[in-house]
Amino acid sequence: MLTTMVRLQTTLIALSIFVTCFHSVSGQENGEETPQTIENPSPDGRFAFRNTGDSDSEKQTYDLIDKGSGKVLKSVAESDPDLGPSARFNMSVVWRSDSKAFALTATLIKLGSEVSVYLQEGTTFRKIKLPKLSADIPEKIKRGKSFPHVSELDSWSAKHWQKDGSLVVEIENMVDGNDGSITATRTVVLGFDRSDKAKVLKSTIKFAVEKS
Repeated sequence: MLTTMVRLQTTLIALSIFVTCFHSVSGQENGEETPQTIENPSPDGRFAFRNTGDSDSEKQTYDLIDKGSGKVLKSVAESDPDLGPSARFNMSVVWRSDSKAFALTATLIKLGSEVSVYLQEGTTFRKIKLPKLSADIPEKIKRGKSFPHVSELDSWSAKHWQKDGSLVVEIENMVDGNDGSITATRTVVLGFDRSDKAKVLKSTIKFAVEKS
């Protein structure tokens, strides 16, 4: 009888350990841990970005990190849950070839994206102030027709760094309606010096008209 009770106790303890382990593993598989990805490394391999969270998370963050240690150097983007169905969280990074500057294109809302530029300063990076620019569509391009719906509103995107250290960006506006659509694309070359502000070195704009 005593031997039977000892065996029963041993079985119950083993079963308890199994259930505990199962719940622990099951919790991980059910996504209780916040997903993270490391992406967009710098050309020299020293830096990268950590994308924390996903579309099901309450909050998503995009952080510049030291790739070797994993230390966060600067948080460069964060999701806004108040935007509701219009919210997006898509990131694109263009590094300068010397790894001392990068341009982030962040799409946080449905209407378009924005660009942020950072230059290295010591062991971290500082944000550079960009000029306020738009790609306006003049009335003469509309030719009296109606385009009441805005599909893109001053949507910025960083294209590439040039050999002289300047950055090429594009700004787009798009309107449409029963008469078709008009897209304005402004291409701007931004220059950087030791100040905290970028300056416009060159700017051109073109229009694409599509009839319905």
